[in-house]
Amino acid sequence: MKPHHHTTRLNSHEHEQSAAQQQSAQTTAVEFATPEVMLRHDAAHTPVPAGVAERLSQSLKNETPPPRTSWWRRIFGG
Repeated sequence: MKPHHHTTRLNSHEHEQSAAQQQSAQTTAVEFATPEVMLRHDAAHTPVPAGVAERLSQSLKNETPPPRTSWWRRIFGG
């Protein structure tokens, strides 16, 4: 009976260690004030894949700039 008790105690100890490791592996929850803050946080912590960055760069090079309007037309809507 003692060997069985020892095995049970060992398994219980292993279970506690496993639970502790799982807790330490989990990330802590972060609460955001607004969705914009959440998106900024995500963008700062998520690397952009090289292929996506290259396609975005090429797309921006092919984009035509909007026509410039004078400052007084922007203000007065003329």
